[in-house]
Amino acid sequence: MKFYDTAELGKYTETPEGYLHGEFPITRPGVFPYFRNSGSISQVAKLPEEVFSKDTIESANNKPLTNEHPNVGVDVNNFNKLSVGMTDGDAHVEDNKLVVGATITDPSTIAEIKSGAKRELSIGFVADVPSESGEYGGNQYDAAQRHIKINHIAIVPRGRAGHGISIHDDAVFVMDDANIRGGTKMATMIINDQSFEVDQRVIDAQGDLKKQLAEAKATVAKLEKQLAGSEGAATSSKKEADSLKGERDSLKTQLDDAKKNQLNQDAVDTMVADRMALQTSAARFVGDSFDFKGKSDRDIKVAAIKITNDSFDEKDKSDDYINAFYDSAVAMADDQGFTHSIGGNKQHQTVTDSVDNLKIKRAQAYK
Repeated sequence: MKFYDTAELGKYTETPEGYLHGEFPITRPGVFPYFRNSGSISQVAKLPEEVFSKDTIESANNKPLTNEHPNVGVDVNNFNKLSVGMTDGDAHVEDNKLVVGATITDPSTIAEIKSGAKRELSIGFVADVPSESGEYGGNQYDAAQRHIKINHIAIVPRGRAGHGISIHDDAVFVMDDANIRGGTKMATMIINDQSFEVDQRVIDAQGDLKKQLAEAKATVAKLEKQLAGSEGAATSSKKEADSLKGERDSLKTQLDDAKKNQLNQDAVDTMVADRMALQTSAARFVGDSFDFKGKSDRDIKVAAIKITNDSFDEKDKSDDYINAFYDSAVAMADDQGFTHSIGGNKQHQTVTDSVDNLKIKRAQAYK
């Protein structure tokens, strides 16, 4: 099977020749959800013995960089056409991640990186994926990637919410020798000219909202047309105008109600973007395999808080209290570099103190 994994491009330096060079983390062990061609979701493990095997590490050395993923694997026959740089020969394991140096040489790609249009590396690789059950990092899996071999590393756009160092699977292609028999890509959603690769269920939800918006607009247009017709007819005679006055007033009321209920596209986009930003923030605490589906913003924040303080009791706590506690936990994570893998309760007292300070400041602000 052929996969794409995405990780943040990270820091780089510019050489005297104008090339961009840096050391970038490209993948790590974990259990991640993959969409199969059938539409089902499979929990697939990247186990340390595979990700950090000698063959997989060496497969990251001296591999071509491409601007976006090509439709085919990169080899000697298309290298000159597709390559925009190369990885170094120093692939190694660092901080539980596979890291490799890389140099970007193509002027157009360099310009896109500097402008912020391209800020992620997406790893194209092949692997065997046998069905097997197990547990890694406290997460159950039903398949595992074996014999991972990297083919190329693509430079791709960055979603506004960002991926950080988390792994994100773009596509799964079932391979039959060298021929692709079928494939499925993650859906792409555009918000404020930014491209996000998201679960298809997010696209479906947004589609439902857009459908409601279209229906509301159609209702408004219909009522406006009816209102215009009634106002025109009202001028034909005083008697007819009197009889239509009630209808006109009723139509105006319906029109006002329809306009109030009409969904605003910017509000829809903002709602989706805010939800994605919360999930990205909370994933630092609850981990990549946490199931956000069906959970409210409060549920997600409480789950994240309990990672830092397993004795936290949300019962009888107001939303303001939960929000303050969560904001403090995020601020503490930004300051001290908290990650899901570190966990523990060592930050509990500081987080609690910070929450108390936030509560005092909020109370003063509302006076």
